[in-house]
Amino acid sequence: MHLLLPFILALAAAALATPIIIWLARKNGWVVAPRQDRWHQKPTAIYGGVGIFAAFMTSFLLTGPHPRDHWVLAGCGGAMFLVGLIDDIWEMKPQVKFLAQLIISIAAVSLGVDLEREVIPWAWLAVPLAVFWLVAVTNAVNILDNMDGLSSGVVFVAGICLGFSSLVNHFTQVGHLAVMLAGAALGFLFFNFKPAKIFMGDCGSLFLGFTLAGTTILSANTTAGASSLALSVLIPLGALVVPIFDTTLVTFQRSSHGRSIAQGGRDHSSHRLVFLGLSERKAVLLLLGISLSGGLASLVLVRYATPLIALVVVALIAVGLVFFGLYLGEVEVYDGQNKRRRWRMPVLAGLVMYKKQILQIAVDTALFAAAYVAAWLLRFEGGLIPWQEHLIAQSLPWLVGIKLVALWLFGTYRGQWRYISVHDYVQIAKGCLAGSLVFVLFLVIFYRFEEYSRAVMIIDFFLAYIFVAGSRSLIRVFREKIRGHQGMPVLIVGAGDGGELLLRELNNNPSYPFMPVGFIDDDPEKQGRVIHGIKVLGSRQDLDQLIAKHQAQRVFISILSAKSADFSDVYEICQNHGIECTRIQPIIKL
Repeated sequence: MHLLLPFILALAAAALATPIIIWLARKNGWVVAPRQDRWHQKPTAIYGGVGIFAAFMTSFLLTGPHPRDHWVLAGCGGAMFLVGLIDDIWEMKPQVKFLAQLIISIAAVSLGVDLEREVIPWAWLAVPLAVFWLVAVTNAVNILDNMDGLSSGVVFVAGICLGFSSLVNHFTQVGHLAVMLAGAALGFLFFNFKPAKIFMGDCGSLFLGFTLAGTTILSANTTAGASSLALSVLIPLGALVVPIFDTTLVTFQRSSHGRSIAQGGRDHSSHRLVFLGLSERKAVLLLLGISLSGGLASLVLVRYATPLIALVVVALIAVGLVFFGLYLGEVEVYDGQNKRRRWRMPVLAGLVMYKKQILQIAVDTALFAAAYVAAWLLRFEGGLIPWQEHLIAQSLPWLVGIKLVALWLFGTYRGQWRYISVHDYVQIAKGCLAGSLVFVLFLVIFYRFEEYSRAVMIIDFFLAYIFVAGSRSLIRVFREKIRGHQGMPVLIVGAGDGGELLLRELNNNPSYPFMPVGFIDDDPEKQGRVIHGIKVLGSRQDLDQLIAKHQAQRVFISILSAKSADFSDVYEICQNHGIECTRIQPIIKL
Protein backbone atom coordinates (compact mmCIF):
# COMPACT_ATOMS: atom_id res chain seq x y z
CA MET A 1 0.00 0.00 0.00
CA HIS A 2 2.92 2.35 0.64
CA LEU A 3 3.86 2.21 -3.06
CA LEU A 4 0.38 1.89 -4.52
CA LEU A 5 -0.82 5.39 -3.60
CA PRO A 6 2.04 7.37 -5.26
CA PHE A 7 1.76 5.15 -8.34
CA ILE A 8 -1.99 5.70 -8.69
CA LEU A 9 -1.66 9.44 -8.11
CA ALA A 10 1.00 9.79 -10.81
CA LEU A 11 -0.92 7.53 -13.18
CA ALA A 12 -4.18 9.41 -12.75
CA ALA A 13 -2.51 12.82 -13.05
CA ALA A 14 -0.75 11.85 -16.28
CA ALA A 15 -3.88 10.23 -17.73
CA LEU A 16 -5.86 13.42 -17.01
CA ALA A 17 -3.23 15.95 -18.03
CA THR A 18 -2.17 14.37 -21.33
CA PRO A 19 -5.54 14.76 -23.15
CA ILE A 20 -5.63 18.40 -22.10
CA ILE A 21 -2.16 18.95 -23.53
CA ILE A 22 -3.19 17.18 -26.75
CA TRP A 23 -6.19 19.53 -27.08
CA LEU A 24 -4.06 22.61 -26.41
CA ALA A 25 -1.37 21.45 -28.82
CA ARG A 26 -3.81 20.91 -31.66
CA LYS A 27 -5.58 24.18 -30.97
CA ASN A 28 -2.35 26.20 -30.96
CA GLY A 29 -0.56 24.31 -33.70
CA TRP A 30 1.99 22.69 -31.39
CA VAL A 31 2.48 19.71 -33.66
CA VAL A 32 5.43 18.14 -35.43
CA ALA A 33 5.03 17.30 -39.11
CA PRO A 34 6.33 14.03 -40.61
CA ARG A 35 10.01 14.11 -41.53
CA GLN A 36 12.27 11.78 -43.46
CA ASP A 37 14.44 10.98 -40.42
CA ARG A 38 11.44 10.46 -38.12
CA TRP A 39 9.09 7.53 -37.81
CA HIS A 40 5.62 9.12 -37.57
CA GLN A 41 3.48 9.59 -40.67
CA LYS A 42 1.09 12.38 -39.68
CA PRO A 43 1.24 15.65 -37.70
CA THR A 44 1.40 14.77 -34.01
CA ALA A 45 1.00 16.88 -30.87
CA ILE A 46 4.11 17.61 -28.79
CA TYR A 47 4.98 18.78 -25.27
CA GLY A 48 3.69 15.56 -23.72
CA GLY A 49 6.59 15.78 -21.28
CA VAL A 50 4.75 18.64 -19.57
CA GLY A 51 2.07 16.18 -18.47
CA ILE A 52 4.67 13.63 -17.35
CA PHE A 53 6.53 16.18 -15.23
CA ALA A 54 3.31 17.60 -13.77
CA ALA A 55 2.06 14.10 -12.90
CA PHE A 56 5.30 13.16 -11.17
CA MET A 57 5.48 16.38 -9.17
CA THR A 58 1.81 16.12 -8.18
CA SER A 59 2.36 12.68 -6.72
CA PHE A 60 5.66 13.75 -5.17
CA LEU A 61 4.16 16.75 -3.37
CA LEU A 62 1.10 14.85 -2.16
CA THR A 63 2.95 11.86 -0.72
CA GLY A 64 5.58 13.47 1.52
CA PRO A 65 7.60 13.82 3.59
CA HIS A 66 10.67 12.99 1.50
CA PRO A 67 14.35 12.84 2.45
CA ARG A 68 16.73 15.53 1.28
CA ASP A 69 18.30 13.56 -1.56
CA HIS A 70 14.82 12.92 -3.02
CA TRP A 71 14.12 16.66 -3.05
CA VAL A 72 17.47 17.21 -4.74
CA LEU A 73 16.62 14.66 -7.41
CA ALA A 74 13.16 16.14 -7.99
CA GLY A 75 14.58 19.68 -8.19
CA CYS A 76 17.37 18.75 -10.58
CA GLY A 77 14.88 16.69 -12.58
CA GLY A 78 12.79 19.86 -12.89
CA ALA A 79 15.85 21.73 -14.14
CA MET A 80 16.42 18.98 -16.72
CA PHE A 81 12.79 19.27 -17.74
CA LEU A 82 13.27 23.02 -18.38
CA VAL A 83 16.35 22.31 -20.50
CA GLY A 84 14.33 19.91 -22.60
CA LEU A 85 11.41 22.32 -22.88
CA ILE A 86 13.69 25.11 -24.07
CA ASP A 87 15.19 22.72 -26.60
CA ASP A 88 11.70 21.73 -27.80
CA ILE A 89 10.73 25.37 -28.31
CA TRP A 90 13.91 26.96 -29.62
CA GLU A 91 16.18 23.97 -30.42
CA MET A 92 19.39 24.37 -28.46
CA LYS A 93 22.75 23.51 -29.94
CA PRO A 94 23.87 19.98 -28.96
CA GLN A 95 26.95 21.34 -27.19
CA VAL A 96 24.89 23.78 -25.12
CA LYS A 97 22.34 21.11 -24.21
CA PHE A 98 25.06 18.68 -23.17
CA LEU A 99 26.75 21.36 -21.05
CA ALA A 100 23.45 22.07 -19.32
CA GLN A 101 22.98 18.35 -18.63
CA LEU A 102 26.49 18.14 -17.22
CA ILE A 103 25.99 21.11 -14.90
CA ILE A 104 22.69 19.76 -13.58
CA SER A 105 24.22 16.31 -13.03
CA ILE A 106 27.20 17.78 -11.17
CA ALA A 107 24.83 19.79 -8.99
CA ALA A 108 22.75 16.70 -8.22
CA VAL A 109 25.80 14.66 -7.22
CA SER A 110 27.28 17.44 -5.10
CA LEU A 111 23.96 17.88 -3.28
CA GLY A 112 23.49 14.23 -2.36
CA VAL A 113 22.47 12.09 -5.36
CA ASP A 114 25.77 10.22 -5.34
CA LEU A 115 27.18 6.75 -4.88
CA GLU A 116 27.76 6.01 -1.21
CA ARG A 117 30.86 4.40 0.25
CA GLU A 118 29.14 1.01 0.42
CA VAL A 119 29.00 1.02 -3.40
CA ILE A 120 32.21 2.86 -4.32
CA PRO A 121 34.52 3.55 -1.36
CA TRP A 122 36.70 6.03 -3.26
CA ALA A 123 35.21 9.50 -3.73
CA TRP A 124 37.59 10.30 -6.60
CA LEU A 125 35.94 7.48 -8.53
CA ALA A 126 32.39 7.63 -7.18
CA VAL A 127 31.76 11.28 -8.06
CA PRO A 128 32.74 11.22 -11.77
CA LEU A 129 31.08 7.81 -12.15
CA ALA A 130 27.80 9.14 -10.75
CA VAL A 131 27.96 12.21 -13.01
CA PHE A 132 28.71 10.04 -16.02
CA TRP A 133 25.82 7.70 -15.16
CA LEU A 134 23.33 10.57 -14.86
CA VAL A 135 24.35 12.11 -18.17
CA ALA A 136 24.63 8.79 -20.00
CA VAL A 137 21.25 7.40 -18.92
CA THR A 138 19.57 10.75 -19.55
CA ASN A 139 20.75 10.72 -23.14
CA ALA A 140 20.12 6.99 -23.54
CA VAL A 141 16.44 7.43 -22.70
CA ASN A 142 16.35 10.54 -24.87
CA ILE A 143 17.61 8.78 -28.00
CA LEU A 144 15.38 5.79 -27.20
CA ASP A 145 12.40 8.07 -27.81
CA ASN A 146 12.36 7.11 -31.49
CA MET A 147 9.21 5.01 -31.82
CA ASP A 148 5.71 5.23 -30.39
CA GLY A 149 5.57 3.97 -26.82
CA LEU A 150 9.17 2.78 -26.59
CA SER A 151 10.79 5.31 -24.26
CA SER A 152 7.80 5.71 -21.94
CA GLY A 153 7.27 1.93 -21.94
CA VAL A 154 10.86 1.20 -20.98
CA VAL A 155 10.75 3.77 -18.17
CA PHE A 156 7.50 2.25 -16.92
CA VAL A 157 9.02 -1.25 -16.85
CA ALA A 158 12.23 -0.01 -15.22
CA GLY A 159 10.29 1.96 -12.61
CA ILE A 160 8.15 -1.05 -11.71
CA CYS A 161 11.23 -3.26 -11.34
CA LEU A 162 12.98 -0.70 -9.16
CA GLY A 163 9.85 -0.25 -7.08
CA PHE A 164 9.46 -3.98 -6.55
CA SER A 165 13.15 -4.24 -5.63
CA SER A 166 12.77 -1.58 -2.96
CA LEU A 167 9.68 -3.34 -1.63
CA VAL A 168 11.46 -6.70 -1.40
CA ASN A 169 14.48 -5.11 0.30
CA HIS A 170 12.28 -3.00 2.62
CA PHE A 171 13.51 0.37 1.29
CA THR A 172 10.18 1.84 0.25
CA GLN A 173 11.36 5.46 0.16
CA VAL A 174 13.38 4.83 -3.00
CA GLY A 175 10.43 2.84 -4.26
CA HIS A 176 8.25 5.95 -4.03
CA LEU A 177 10.37 7.69 -6.66
CA ALA A 178 10.40 4.62 -8.90
CA VAL A 179 6.64 3.99 -8.86
CA MET A 180 5.84 7.68 -9.30
CA LEU A 181 8.01 7.69 -12.38
CA ALA A 182 6.40 4.44 -13.58
CA GLY A 183 2.90 5.83 -13.01
CA ALA A 184 3.62 9.05 -14.90
CA ALA A 185 5.17 7.08 -17.79
CA LEU A 186 2.22 4.66 -17.94
CA GLY A 187 -0.37 7.45 -17.89
CA PHE A 188 1.40 9.03 -20.85
CA LEU A 189 1.89 5.65 -22.57
CA PHE A 190 -1.87 5.29 -23.00
CA PHE A 191 -1.70 8.15 -25.53
CA ASN A 192 1.77 7.46 -26.89
CA PHE A 193 1.49 3.82 -27.96
CA LYS A 194 1.09 3.38 -31.71
CA PRO A 195 -0.61 5.22 -33.21
CA ALA A 196 0.69 7.98 -30.97
CA LYS A 197 -1.53 10.98 -30.35
CA ILE A 198 1.26 12.95 -28.69
CA PHE A 199 5.04 12.95 -28.33
CA MET A 200 6.80 13.67 -25.06
CA GLY A 201 9.57 15.75 -26.62
CA ASP A 202 12.95 16.36 -25.02
CA CYS A 203 11.28 17.89 -21.97
CA GLY A 204 9.77 14.49 -21.23
CA SER A 205 12.61 12.20 -22.26
CA LEU A 206 15.32 14.22 -20.48
CA PHE A 207 13.24 14.38 -17.31
CA LEU A 208 12.42 10.66 -17.40
CA GLY A 209 16.01 9.67 -18.17
CA PHE A 210 17.57 11.87 -15.50
CA THR A 211 15.09 10.95 -12.79
CA LEU A 212 15.37 7.27 -13.63
CA ALA A 213 19.18 7.49 -13.52
CA GLY A 214 19.08 9.22 -10.14
CA THR A 215 16.62 6.65 -8.82
CA THR A 216 18.93 3.79 -9.86
CA ILE A 217 21.80 5.44 -7.98
CA LEU A 218 19.72 5.70 -4.81
CA SER A 219 18.53 2.14 -5.36
CA ALA A 220 22.12 0.89 -5.68
CA ASN A 221 22.98 2.63 -2.42
CA THR A 222 20.16 0.93 -0.53
CA THR A 223 20.75 -2.46 -2.17
CA ALA A 224 24.45 -2.31 -1.29
CA GLY A 225 23.44 -1.98 2.37
CA ALA A 226 21.50 -5.22 2.16
CA SER A 227 23.77 -7.27 -0.11
CA SER A 228 27.19 -7.24 -1.74
CA LEU A 229 28.62 -4.54 -3.97
CA ALA A 230 28.64 -6.86 -6.98
CA LEU A 231 24.91 -7.48 -6.67
CA SER A 232 23.96 -3.88 -5.92
CA VAL A 233 24.79 -2.77 -9.47
CA LEU A 234 22.62 -5.46 -11.07
CA ILE A 235 19.30 -3.71 -10.41
CA PRO A 236 20.13 -0.52 -12.37
CA LEU A 237 21.86 -2.49 -15.13
CA GLY A 238 18.97 -4.92 -15.46
CA ALA A 239 16.32 -2.20 -15.39
CA LEU A 240 18.14 -0.16 -18.03
CA VAL A 241 19.31 -2.99 -20.29
CA VAL A 242 17.41 -1.69 -23.35
CA PRO A 243 18.62 1.95 -23.20
CA ILE A 244 22.19 0.75 -22.59
CA PHE A 245 21.98 -1.80 -25.43
CA ASP A 246 20.42 0.64 -27.89
CA THR A 247 22.89 3.42 -27.11
CA THR A 248 25.85 1.07 -27.48
CA LEU A 249 24.53 -0.29 -30.79
CA VAL A 250 23.81 3.14 -32.26
CA THR A 251 27.12 4.59 -31.09
CA PHE A 252 29.14 1.73 -32.52
CA GLN A 253 27.27 1.60 -35.83
CA ARG A 254 27.34 5.35 -36.43
CA SER A 255 31.02 5.61 -35.55
CA SER A 256 31.96 2.67 -37.75
CA HIS A 257 30.05 4.21 -40.68
CA GLY A 258 31.64 7.63 -40.29
CA ARG A 259 28.48 9.30 -39.01
CA SER A 260 28.13 11.71 -36.11
CA ILE A 261 26.91 10.10 -32.90
CA ALA A 262 24.61 13.08 -32.32
CA GLN A 263 23.07 12.70 -35.79
CA GLY A 264 19.52 11.40 -35.79
CA GLY A 265 18.26 8.68 -38.04
CA ARG A 266 16.42 5.41 -38.40
CA ASP A 267 19.25 3.22 -37.15
CA HIS A 268 18.10 2.34 -33.64
CA SER A 269 17.34 -1.19 -32.54
CA SER A 270 13.61 -0.55 -32.88
CA HIS A 271 14.02 0.69 -36.47
CA ARG A 272 16.19 -2.29 -37.39
CA LEU A 273 13.54 -4.68 -36.08
CA VAL A 274 10.95 -2.98 -38.28
CA PHE A 275 13.26 -3.23 -41.29
CA LEU A 276 13.47 -6.96 -40.55
CA GLY A 277 9.73 -7.17 -41.08
CA LEU A 278 8.29 -6.76 -37.58
CA SER A 279 5.46 -4.28 -37.12
CA GLU A 280 6.14 -1.22 -35.01
CA ARG A 281 3.99 -2.63 -32.22
CA LYS A 282 5.83 -5.95 -32.23
CA ALA A 283 9.21 -4.23 -32.29
CA VAL A 284 8.32 -2.10 -29.28
CA LEU A 285 6.78 -5.05 -27.43
CA LEU A 286 9.88 -7.16 -28.08
CA LEU A 287 12.15 -4.47 -26.62
CA LEU A 288 9.81 -3.99 -23.67
CA GLY A 289 9.93 -7.75 -23.13
CA ILE A 290 13.74 -7.62 -23.07
CA SER A 291 13.57 -4.73 -20.59
CA LEU A 292 11.17 -6.64 -18.36
CA SER A 293 13.29 -9.78 -18.56
CA GLY A 294 16.40 -7.83 -17.60
CA GLY A 295 14.67 -6.22 -14.65
CA LEU A 296 13.15 -9.47 -13.37
CA ALA A 297 16.42 -11.37 -13.84
CA SER A 298 18.30 -8.77 -11.80
CA LEU A 299 15.67 -8.95 -9.06
CA VAL A 300 15.93 -12.73 -8.84
CA LEU A 301 19.74 -12.67 -8.84
CA VAL A 302 19.96 -10.01 -6.15
CA ARG A 303 17.42 -11.83 -4.02
CA TYR A 304 18.55 -15.43 -4.33
CA ALA A 305 21.96 -15.71 -6.02
CA THR A 306 25.51 -15.50 -4.77
CA PRO A 307 27.94 -13.17 -6.55
CA LEU A 308 29.54 -16.09 -8.43
CA ILE A 309 26.20 -17.42 -9.66
CA ALA A 310 25.15 -13.92 -10.67
CA LEU A 311 28.43 -13.47 -12.54
CA VAL A 312 27.86 -16.63 -14.58
CA VAL A 313 24.29 -15.64 -15.47
CA VAL A 314 25.26 -12.07 -16.35
CA ALA A 315 28.08 -13.34 -18.59
CA LEU A 316 25.67 -15.55 -20.52
CA ILE A 317 23.12 -12.74 -20.87
CA ALA A 318 25.85 -10.36 -22.05
CA VAL A 319 26.94 -12.85 -24.72
CA GLY A 320 23.34 -13.17 -25.89
CA LEU A 321 23.04 -9.38 -26.17
CA VAL A 322 26.31 -9.20 -28.10
CA PHE A 323 24.99 -11.64 -30.67
CA PHE A 324 21.66 -9.86 -30.81
CA GLY A 325 23.52 -6.62 -31.51
CA LEU A 326 25.58 -8.32 -34.24
CA TYR A 327 22.40 -9.57 -35.85
CA LEU A 328 20.74 -6.16 -35.79
CA GLY A 329 23.97 -4.59 -37.03
CA GLU A 330 23.67 -6.61 -40.25
CA VAL A 331 20.54 -4.68 -41.22
CA GLU A 332 21.32 -2.07 -43.88
CA VAL A 333 19.91 1.22 -42.62
CA TYR A 334 22.28 3.76 -44.21
CA ASP A 335 21.56 4.65 -47.83
CA GLY A 336 24.33 4.86 -50.36
CA GLN A 337 24.27 8.64 -50.70
CA ASN A 338 24.68 9.38 -47.02
CA LYS A 339 27.00 6.50 -46.24
CA ARG A 340 30.44 7.89 -45.63
CA ARG A 341 33.79 6.22 -45.54
CA ARG A 342 34.09 3.85 -42.62
CA TRP A 343 35.94 5.07 -39.56
CA ARG A 344 39.55 3.99 -39.77
CA MET A 345 40.70 3.69 -36.18
CA PRO A 346 43.56 1.16 -36.05
CA VAL A 347 42.58 -0.73 -32.90
CA LEU A 348 38.79 -0.69 -33.26
CA ALA A 349 38.58 -1.12 -37.02
CA GLY A 350 41.43 -3.60 -37.24
CA LEU A 351 40.54 -5.82 -34.32
CA VAL A 352 36.74 -5.70 -34.34
CA MET A 353 35.40 -4.41 -37.61
CA TYR A 354 37.60 -6.51 -39.88
CA LYS A 355 38.76 -9.28 -37.54
CA LYS A 356 35.66 -10.99 -36.24
CA GLN A 357 37.82 -13.78 -34.92
CA ILE A 358 38.89 -11.43 -32.13
CA LEU A 359 35.27 -11.04 -31.11
CA GLN A 360 34.83 -14.82 -31.24
CA ILE A 361 37.82 -15.25 -28.94
CA ALA A 362 36.50 -12.64 -26.50
CA VAL A 363 33.09 -14.33 -26.42
CA ASP A 364 34.64 -17.76 -25.94
CA THR A 365 36.81 -16.42 -23.13
CA ALA A 366 33.71 -15.32 -21.24
CA LEU A 367 31.92 -18.59 -22.01
CA PHE A 368 34.79 -20.82 -20.91
CA ALA A 369 35.12 -18.86 -17.67
CA ALA A 370 31.38 -19.05 -17.05
CA ALA A 371 31.32 -22.81 -17.77
CA TYR A 372 34.24 -23.50 -15.42
CA VAL A 373 32.79 -21.50 -12.54
CA ALA A 374 29.34 -23.00 -13.15
CA ALA A 375 30.86 -26.50 -13.04
CA TRP A 376 32.32 -25.83 -9.58
CA LEU A 377 29.03 -24.37 -8.39
CA LEU A 378 27.05 -27.35 -9.67
CA ARG A 379 29.45 -29.88 -8.17
CA PHE A 380 29.37 -28.26 -4.75
CA GLU A 381 25.70 -27.20 -4.84
CA GLY A 382 26.32 -23.47 -5.13
CA GLY A 383 28.50 -23.09 -2.04
CA LEU A 384 32.26 -22.66 -2.41
CA ILE A 385 34.78 -22.23 0.38
CA PRO A 386 37.63 -19.70 0.00
CA TRP A 387 40.12 -22.44 -0.88
CA GLN A 388 37.99 -23.63 -3.78
CA GLU A 389 37.65 -20.07 -5.04
CA HIS A 390 41.46 -19.87 -4.85
CA LEU A 391 41.71 -23.02 -6.98
CA ILE A 392 39.38 -21.48 -9.57
CA ALA A 393 41.39 -18.26 -9.72
CA GLN A 394 44.64 -20.25 -9.95
CA SER A 395 43.57 -22.52 -12.80
CA LEU A 396 41.08 -20.41 -14.78
CA PRO A 397 43.63 -18.47 -16.91
CA TRP A 398 45.28 -21.75 -17.96
CA LEU A 399 41.95 -23.35 -18.78
CA VAL A 400 40.87 -20.44 -20.96
CA GLY A 401 44.19 -20.29 -22.80
CA ILE A 402 44.34 -24.03 -23.43
CA LYS A 403 40.76 -24.28 -24.69
CA LEU A 404 41.10 -21.25 -26.96
CA VAL A 405 44.17 -22.80 -28.56
CA ALA A 406 42.32 -26.11 -28.93
CA LEU A 407 39.38 -24.46 -30.70
CA TRP A 408 41.77 -22.60 -32.98
CA LEU A 409 43.60 -25.81 -33.91
CA PHE A 410 40.30 -27.43 -34.87
CA GLY A 411 39.42 -24.53 -37.16
CA THR A 412 36.39 -23.19 -35.29
CA TYR A 413 37.49 -19.57 -35.80
CA ARG A 414 37.38 -19.86 -39.59
CA GLY A 415 33.66 -20.54 -39.86
CA GLN A 416 30.70 -18.25 -40.40
CA TRP A 417 28.18 -18.15 -37.55
CA ARG A 418 25.20 -17.73 -39.86
CA TYR A 419 26.08 -20.92 -41.75
CA ILE A 420 26.79 -23.20 -38.78
CA SER A 421 26.39 -26.88 -39.62
CA VAL A 422 26.80 -30.35 -38.10
CA HIS A 423 30.46 -30.23 -39.12
CA ASP A 424 30.96 -27.09 -37.02
CA TYR A 425 29.27 -28.70 -34.01
CA VAL A 426 31.57 -31.72 -34.33
CA GLN A 427 34.67 -29.51 -34.55
CA ILE A 428 33.57 -27.55 -31.49
CA ALA A 429 33.09 -30.84 -29.60
CA LYS A 430 36.57 -31.98 -30.62
CA GLY A 431 38.10 -28.68 -29.56
CA CYS A 432 36.34 -28.66 -26.17
CA LEU A 433 37.25 -32.30 -25.52
CA ALA A 434 40.89 -31.82 -26.50
CA GLY A 435 41.09 -28.68 -24.40
CA SER A 436 39.62 -30.42 -21.37
CA LEU A 437 42.03 -33.37 -21.68
CA VAL A 438 45.08 -31.12 -22.06
CA PHE A 439 43.91 -28.98 -19.14
CA VAL A 440 43.55 -32.03 -16.87
CA LEU A 441 47.01 -33.19 -17.95
CA PHE A 442 48.35 -29.74 -17.12
CA LEU A 443 46.84 -29.88 -13.62
CA VAL A 444 48.30 -33.35 -13.05
CA ILE A 445 51.81 -32.29 -14.11
CA PHE A 446 52.02 -28.94 -12.35
CA TYR A 447 49.58 -29.24 -9.43
CA ARG A 448 49.33 -33.05 -9.05
CA PHE A 449 45.56 -32.56 -9.37
CA GLU A 450 45.40 -31.98 -5.61
CA GLU A 451 42.07 -30.62 -4.35
CA TYR A 452 40.67 -30.59 -7.88
CA SER A 453 37.51 -32.54 -8.66
CA ARG A 454 37.20 -34.99 -11.55
CA ALA A 455 33.46 -34.36 -11.62
CA VAL A 456 34.11 -30.65 -12.14
CA MET A 457 36.21 -31.40 -15.22
CA ILE A 458 33.49 -33.57 -16.73
CA ILE A 459 30.76 -31.03 -16.01
CA ASP A 460 32.97 -28.26 -17.37
CA PHE A 461 33.43 -30.09 -20.69
CA PHE A 462 29.70 -30.48 -21.25
CA LEU A 463 28.89 -26.91 -20.17
CA ALA A 464 31.68 -25.45 -22.30
CA TYR A 465 30.42 -27.32 -25.35
CA ILE A 466 26.81 -26.27 -24.73
CA PHE A 467 27.79 -22.63 -24.20
CA VAL A 468 30.11 -22.36 -27.22
CA ALA A 469 27.91 -24.34 -29.62
CA GLY A 470 24.83 -22.51 -28.38
CA SER A 471 26.42 -19.11 -28.87
CA ARG A 472 27.45 -20.02 -32.42
CA SER A 473 23.80 -20.88 -33.13
CA LEU A 474 22.38 -17.57 -31.88
CA ILE A 475 22.81 -15.64 -35.13
CA ARG A 476 21.00 -18.37 -37.03
CA VAL A 477 18.24 -18.48 -34.39
CA PHE A 478 17.79 -14.72 -34.59
CA ARG A 479 17.72 -14.82 -38.39
CA GLU A 480 14.98 -17.44 -38.39
CA LYS A 481 12.87 -16.28 -35.44
CA ILE A 482 13.20 -12.49 -35.14
CA ARG A 483 11.78 -11.34 -38.43
CA GLY A 484 8.38 -10.43 -39.69
CA HIS A 485 6.13 -12.42 -41.97
CA GLN A 486 5.59 -10.02 -44.82
CA GLY A 487 5.55 -10.33 -48.57
CA MET A 488 3.76 -12.17 -51.34
CA PRO A 489 2.27 -15.52 -50.15
CA VAL A 490 3.84 -18.36 -52.16
CA LEU A 491 3.50 -22.14 -52.31
CA ILE A 492 6.47 -24.43 -52.97
CA VAL A 493 5.92 -27.60 -54.97
CA GLY A 494 8.40 -30.18 -53.73
CA ALA A 495 9.22 -30.89 -50.07
CA GLY A 496 12.57 -32.48 -50.79
CA ASP A 497 16.11 -31.13 -50.97
CA GLY A 498 15.19 -28.58 -53.63
CA GLY A 499 12.24 -27.24 -51.68
CA GLU A 500 14.27 -27.03 -48.47
CA LEU A 501 17.06 -25.22 -50.32
CA LEU A 502 14.61 -22.70 -51.79
CA LEU A 503 12.91 -22.13 -48.43
CA ARG A 504 16.24 -21.53 -46.73
CA GLU A 505 17.21 -19.03 -49.43
CA LEU A 506 13.94 -17.13 -49.01
CA ASN A 507 14.32 -17.09 -45.22
CA ASN A 508 17.94 -15.92 -45.33
CA ASN A 509 17.24 -13.02 -47.69
CA PRO A 510 14.62 -10.60 -46.36
CA SER A 511 14.97 -8.58 -49.56
CA TYR A 512 12.95 -11.21 -51.43
CA PRO A 513 9.27 -10.13 -51.51
CA PHE A 514 8.01 -13.68 -50.85
CA MET A 515 6.42 -15.30 -47.82
CA PRO A 516 6.27 -19.13 -48.02
CA VAL A 517 2.95 -20.41 -46.65
CA GLY A 518 3.26 -24.14 -47.39
CA PHE A 519 4.69 -27.04 -49.36
CA ILE A 520 2.99 -29.21 -51.97
CA ASP A 521 4.25 -32.79 -52.38
CA ASP A 522 2.76 -36.00 -53.78
CA ASP A 523 4.67 -38.26 -51.36
CA PRO A 524 2.12 -39.53 -48.77
CA GLU A 525 4.84 -39.90 -46.12
CA LYS A 526 5.59 -36.17 -46.27
CA GLN A 527 1.99 -35.04 -45.74
CA GLY A 528 1.70 -32.98 -42.56
CA ARG A 529 5.46 -32.80 -42.01
CA VAL A 530 7.10 -29.47 -41.20
CA ILE A 531 10.29 -28.08 -42.78
CA HIS A 532 11.80 -25.01 -41.10
CA GLY A 533 8.40 -24.15 -39.66
CA ILE A 534 6.52 -24.51 -42.98
CA LYS A 535 4.02 -27.36 -43.26
CA VAL A 536 3.45 -29.77 -46.16
CA LEU A 537 -0.19 -28.90 -46.86
CA GLY A 538 -1.14 -31.50 -49.46
CA SER A 539 -0.50 -32.97 -52.89
CA ARG A 540 -0.86 -31.51 -56.40
CA GLN A 541 -4.50 -32.58 -56.36
CA ASP A 542 -5.07 -30.10 -53.52
CA LEU A 543 -3.23 -27.25 -55.23
CA ASP A 544 -6.37 -25.55 -56.57
CA GLN A 545 -7.99 -25.37 -53.13
CA LEU A 546 -4.75 -24.42 -51.35
CA ILE A 547 -4.12 -21.46 -53.66
CA ALA A 548 -7.58 -20.11 -52.86
CA LYS A 549 -7.38 -20.89 -49.14
CA HIS A 550 -3.96 -19.27 -48.55
CA GLN A 551 -4.40 -16.56 -51.20
CA ALA A 552 -1.13 -17.60 -52.81
CA GLN A 553 0.11 -15.17 -55.44
CA ARG A 554 2.90 -17.31 -56.85
CA VAL A 555 3.95 -20.97 -57.05
CA PHE A 556 7.53 -22.24 -57.19
CA ILE A 557 8.32 -25.74 -58.48
CA SER A 558 11.52 -26.81 -56.74
CA ILE A 559 11.99 -30.52 -57.46
CA LEU A 560 15.60 -30.92 -58.49
CA SER A 561 15.52 -34.67 -58.99
CA ALA A 562 12.62 -34.73 -61.46
CA LYS A 563 14.37 -33.70 -64.67
CA SER A 564 11.68 -34.67 -67.14
CA ALA A 565 8.63 -34.63 -64.88
CA ASP A 566 5.42 -33.20 -66.30
CA PHE A 567 4.11 -30.22 -64.33
CA SER A 568 1.57 -29.11 -66.93
CA ASP A 569 -1.25 -29.57 -64.41
CA VAL A 570 0.48 -27.22 -61.99
CA TYR A 571 0.99 -24.58 -64.68
CA GLU A 572 -2.65 -24.93 -65.77
CA ILE A 573 -4.00 -24.46 -62.23
CA CYS A 574 -1.81 -21.39 -61.72
CA GLN A 575 -2.94 -19.98 -65.06
CA ASN A 576 -6.59 -20.45 -64.07
CA HIS A 577 -5.94 -18.46 -60.88
CA GLY A 578 -4.02 -15.78 -62.78
CA ILE A 579 -0.79 -16.29 -60.82
CA GLU A 580 2.76 -16.95 -61.99
CA CYS A 581 4.35 -20.39 -61.72
CA THR A 582 8.16 -20.63 -61.80
CA ARG A 583 10.32 -23.72 -62.11
CA ILE A 584 13.52 -23.52 -60.05
CA GLN A 585 16.33 -25.14 -62.04
CA PRO A 586 19.34 -26.77 -60.38
CA ILE A 587 22.51 -24.66 -60.30
CA ILE A 588 24.60 -27.52 -61.71
CA LYS A 589 23.11 -29.23 -64.76
CA LEU A 590 24.42 -32.65 -65.65
